Amino acid sequence: MSKAETLYRLQTIDLEIDERSRRLKEVKAILEGNEELQQVRQALQDGEKKLSRQRAKLRDQELEMRSLAHKIASVEERLYGGHIKNPKELASRQEEVQYLKRRKGGLEDQVLEMMIEVEDSETSVTEQRERLARLEAEWQETQAQLSVEQSELAIRLSQLKAKRAKLQKTIEAHDLALYEDLRQRRYGQAVALLEGELCQSCRVTLPSRKAQQARQGKELALCSNCERILYMER
Repeated sequence: MSKAETLYRLQTIDLEIDERSRRLKEVKAILEGNEELQQVRQALQDGEKKLSRQRAKLRDQELEMRSLAHKIASVEERLYGGHIKNPKELASRQEEVQYLKRRKGGLEDQVLEMMIEVEDSETSVTEQRERLARLEAEWQETQAQLSVEQSELAIRLSQLKAKRAKLQKTIEAHDLALYEDLRQRRYGQAVALLEGELCQSCRVTLPSRKAQQARQGKELALCSNCERILYMER
Protein backbone atom coordinates (compact mmCIF):
# COMPACT_ATOMS: atom_id res chain seq x y z
CA MET A 1 0.00 0.00 0.00
CA SER A 2 1.45 3.41 -1.00
CA LYS A 3 1.76 6.32 1.41
CA ALA A 4 -0.99 8.21 -0.39
CA GLU A 5 -3.34 5.22 -0.28
CA THR A 6 -2.72 4.76 3.44
CA LEU A 7 -3.48 8.42 4.10
CA TYR A 8 -6.55 8.23 1.86
CA ARG A 9 -7.86 5.31 3.93
CA LEU A 10 -7.10 7.27 7.10
CA GLN A 11 -9.07 10.18 5.71
CA THR A 12 -12.02 7.92 4.89
CA ILE A 13 -12.06 6.82 8.54
CA ASP A 14 -11.66 10.38 9.82
CA LEU A 15 -14.49 11.70 7.66
CA GLU A 16 -16.80 9.00 8.95
CA ILE A 17 -15.71 9.77 12.52
CA ASP A 18 -16.46 13.45 11.92
CA GLU A 19 -19.90 12.73 10.51
CA ARG A 20 -20.91 10.22 13.17
CA SER A 21 -19.55 12.43 15.97
CA ARG A 22 -21.61 15.33 14.64
CA ARG A 23 -24.72 13.16 14.52
CA LEU A 24 -24.06 11.79 18.03
CA LYS A 25 -23.84 15.35 19.34
CA GLU A 26 -27.17 16.15 17.65
CA VAL A 27 -28.84 13.06 19.12
CA LYS A 28 -27.59 13.85 22.63
CA ALA A 29 -28.85 17.43 22.34
CA ILE A 30 -32.29 16.24 21.21
CA LEU A 31 -32.49 13.67 24.00
CA GLU A 32 -31.59 16.29 26.60
CA GLY A 33 -34.72 18.27 25.87
CA ASN A 34 -37.45 18.82 23.34
CA GLU A 35 -37.80 22.58 22.92
CA GLU A 36 -41.19 22.38 21.22
CA LEU A 37 -42.52 20.12 23.97
CA GLN A 38 -41.26 22.51 26.65
CA GLN A 39 -42.88 25.46 24.89
CA VAL A 40 -46.25 23.68 24.66
CA ARG A 41 -46.06 22.68 28.33
CA GLN A 42 -45.33 26.27 29.31
CA ALA A 43 -48.15 27.56 27.09
CA LEU A 44 -50.55 25.08 28.71
CA GLN A 45 -49.48 26.16 32.20
CA ASP A 46 -49.97 29.81 31.28
CA GLY A 47 -53.36 29.01 29.73
CA GLU A 48 -54.51 27.11 32.80
CA LYS A 49 -53.45 29.94 35.11
CA LYS A 50 -55.30 32.45 32.94
CA LEU A 51 -58.41 30.26 32.91
CA SER A 52 -58.25 29.90 36.69
CA ARG A 53 -58.10 33.70 37.10
CA GLN A 54 -61.02 34.18 34.70
CA ARG A 55 -63.16 31.59 36.49
CA ALA A 56 -62.43 33.23 39.86
CA LYS A 57 -63.36 36.63 38.46
CA LEU A 58 -66.57 35.21 36.97
CA ARG A 59 -67.52 33.66 40.33
CA ASP A 60 -66.96 37.02 42.04
CA GLN A 61 -69.08 38.81 39.47
CA GLU A 62 -71.87 36.26 39.78
CA LEU A 63 -71.80 36.56 43.58
CA GLU A 64 -71.92 40.33 43.32
CA MET A 65 -74.81 40.10 40.85
CA ARG A 66 -76.79 37.81 43.19
CA SER A 67 -76.07 40.17 46.07
CA LEU A 68 -77.38 43.11 44.02
CA ALA A 69 -80.49 41.17 43.03
CA HIS A 70 -81.13 40.35 46.67
CA LYS A 71 -80.62 43.98 47.68
CA ILE A 72 -82.94 45.22 44.92
CA ALA A 73 -85.64 42.77 46.01
CA SER A 74 -85.25 43.89 49.61
CA VAL A 75 -85.49 47.60 48.76
CA GLU A 76 -88.45 47.05 46.41
CA GLU A 77 -90.28 45.04 49.05
CA ARG A 78 -89.87 47.90 51.50
CA LEU A 79 -90.66 50.44 48.78
CA TYR A 80 -93.88 48.84 47.56
CA GLY A 81 -94.94 47.15 50.77
CA GLY A 82 -96.44 50.28 52.23
CA HIS A 83 -93.79 50.58 54.94
CA ILE A 84 -92.51 53.97 53.79
CA LYS A 85 -94.83 56.96 54.40
CA ASN A 86 -92.38 59.84 54.06
CA PRO A 87 -92.40 61.13 50.43
CA LYS A 88 -88.75 62.20 50.65
CA GLU A 89 -87.64 58.75 51.82
CA LEU A 90 -89.86 57.18 49.16
CA ALA A 91 -88.12 59.19 46.41
CA SER A 92 -84.72 58.28 47.87
CA ARG A 93 -85.55 54.58 47.84
CA GLN A 94 -86.77 54.79 44.24
CA GLU A 95 -83.48 56.40 43.21
CA GLU A 96 -81.60 53.67 45.08
CA VAL A 97 -83.52 50.96 43.21
CA GLN A 98 -82.77 52.61 39.87
CA TYR A 99 -79.07 52.89 40.76
CA LEU A 100 -78.89 49.26 41.88
CA LYS A 101 -80.62 48.11 38.70
CA ARG A 102 -78.17 50.09 36.55
CA ARG A 103 -75.28 48.49 38.43
CA LYS A 104 -76.83 45.08 38.00
CA GLY A 105 -77.36 45.67 34.26
CA GLY A 106 -73.73 46.72 33.79
CA LEU A 107 -72.57 43.74 35.81
CA GLU A 108 -74.70 41.38 33.73
CA ASP A 109 -72.89 42.65 30.62
CA GLN A 110 -69.54 42.05 32.32
CA VAL A 111 -70.61 38.56 33.35
CA LEU A 112 -71.64 37.75 29.78
CA GLU A 113 -68.31 39.00 28.44
CA MET A 114 -66.41 37.01 31.05
CA MET A 115 -68.41 33.86 30.26
CA ILE A 116 -67.37 34.22 26.62
CA GLU A 117 -63.72 34.71 27.65
CA VAL A 118 -63.87 31.65 29.92
CA GLU A 119 -65.38 29.57 27.13
CA ASP A 120 -62.64 30.69 24.70
CA SER A 121 -59.94 29.93 27.26
CA GLU A 122 -61.44 26.50 27.99
CA THR A 123 -61.36 25.70 24.27
CA SER A 124 -57.76 26.89 24.02
CA VAL A 125 -56.66 24.88 27.07
CA THR A 126 -58.39 21.76 25.73
CA GLU A 127 -56.58 22.14 22.40
CA GLN A 128 -53.25 22.67 24.17
CA ARG A 129 -53.79 19.56 26.30
CA GLU A 130 -54.56 17.51 23.20
CA ARG A 131 -51.51 18.88 21.41
CA LEU A 132 -49.31 18.18 24.43
CA ALA A 133 -50.59 14.61 24.69
CA ARG A 134 -49.88 14.07 21.00
CA LEU A 135 -46.38 15.56 21.23
CA GLU A 136 -45.55 13.53 24.34
CA ALA A 137 -46.59 10.32 22.59
CA GLU A 138 -44.50 11.24 19.55
CA TRP A 139 -41.59 12.22 21.79
CA GLN A 140 -41.63 8.88 23.62
CA GLU A 141 -41.44 7.09 20.30
CA THR A 142 -38.68 9.40 19.08
CA GLN A 143 -36.74 8.93 22.32
CA ALA A 144 -36.79 5.18 21.88
CA GLN A 145 -35.51 5.48 18.31
CA LEU A 146 -32.84 8.03 19.23
CA SER A 147 -31.64 5.94 22.16
CA VAL A 148 -31.06 3.02 19.81
CA GLU A 149 -29.29 5.31 17.32
CA GLN A 150 -27.15 6.79 20.10
CA SER A 151 -26.01 3.33 21.15
CA GLU A 152 -25.25 2.32 17.56
CA LEU A 153 -23.30 5.52 16.94
CA ALA A 154 -21.22 5.04 20.09
CA ILE A 155 -20.36 1.47 19.07
CA ARG A 156 -19.45 2.49 15.52
CA LEU A 157 -17.28 5.37 16.74
CA SER A 158 -15.43 3.04 19.08
CA GLN A 159 -14.76 0.67 16.17
CA LEU A 160 -13.61 3.49 13.90
CA LYS A 161 -11.26 4.93 16.50
CA ALA A 162 -9.70 1.53 17.08
CA LYS A 163 -9.29 1.07 13.32
CA ARG A 164 -7.76 4.52 13.03
CA ALA A 165 -5.28 3.90 15.83
CA LYS A 166 -4.14 0.67 14.15
CA LEU A 167 -3.73 2.32 10.75
CA GLN A 168 -1.99 5.36 12.21
CA LYS A 169 0.83 3.15 13.53
CA THR A 170 1.79 2.30 9.93
CA ILE A 171 2.24 5.97 8.93
CA GLU A 172 5.54 7.81 9.27
CA ALA A 173 5.47 10.71 11.72
CA HIS A 174 6.24 13.48 9.19
CA ASP A 175 3.61 12.16 6.75
CA LEU A 176 1.04 12.05 9.55
CA ALA A 177 1.96 15.60 10.62
CA LEU A 178 1.47 16.81 7.04
CA TYR A 179 -1.87 15.04 6.84
CA GLU A 180 -3.10 16.52 10.14
CA ASP A 181 -1.99 20.01 9.11
CA LEU A 182 -3.83 19.75 5.79
CA ARG A 183 -6.93 18.39 7.55
CA GLN A 184 -7.07 21.54 9.65
CA ARG A 185 -6.43 23.92 6.76
CA ARG A 186 -8.53 22.18 4.12
CA TYR A 187 -11.84 21.66 5.92
CA GLY A 188 -11.16 18.08 6.98
CA GLN A 189 -10.00 16.85 3.56
CA ALA A 190 -6.24 16.41 3.30
CA VAL A 191 -6.22 13.89 0.45
CA ALA A 192 -7.66 14.52 -3.02
CA LEU A 193 -8.46 11.93 -5.65
CA LEU A 194 -6.67 12.32 -8.95
CA GLU A 195 -8.40 11.31 -12.20
CA GLY A 196 -6.14 11.60 -15.17
CA GLU A 197 -4.47 14.93 -14.54
CA LEU A 198 -7.46 16.53 -12.79
CA CYS A 199 -7.55 17.12 -9.01
CA GLN A 200 -11.06 16.15 -7.93
CA SER A 201 -11.03 18.54 -4.95
CA CYS A 202 -10.16 21.86 -6.58
CA ARG A 203 -10.95 20.79 -10.18
CA VAL A 204 -7.61 22.10 -11.49
CA THR A 205 -5.68 20.25 -14.21
CA LEU A 206 -2.17 19.48 -13.00
CA PRO A 207 1.09 19.38 -14.96
CA SER A 208 1.78 15.94 -16.43
CA ARG A 209 4.89 15.60 -14.32
CA LYS A 210 2.96 16.18 -11.08
CA ALA A 211 0.25 13.71 -12.14
CA GLN A 212 2.91 11.13 -13.04
CA GLN A 213 4.52 11.53 -9.61
CA ALA A 214 1.14 10.89 -7.95
CA ARG A 215 0.49 7.83 -10.13
CA GLN A 216 3.82 6.27 -9.22
CA GLY A 217 3.00 6.61 -5.53
CA LYS A 218 6.60 6.33 -4.32
CA GLU A 219 6.50 9.66 -2.52
CA LEU A 220 3.67 11.96 -1.59
CA ALA A 221 2.67 14.40 -4.33
CA LEU A 222 0.76 17.55 -3.50
CA CYS A 223 -1.69 19.40 -5.73
CA SER A 224 0.05 22.53 -7.00
CA ASN A 225 -3.20 24.48 -6.50
CA CYS A 226 -4.96 23.29 -3.30
CA GLU A 227 -1.87 21.62 -1.76
CA ARG A 228 -3.78 18.45 -0.89
CA ILE A 229 -2.09 15.06 -1.05
CA LEU A 230 -2.89 13.42 -4.37
CA TYR A 231 -4.09 9.83 -4.61
CA MET A 232 -5.06 7.88 -7.70
CA GLU A 233 -7.25 4.85 -7.17
CA ARG A 234 -6.07 1.71 -8.92
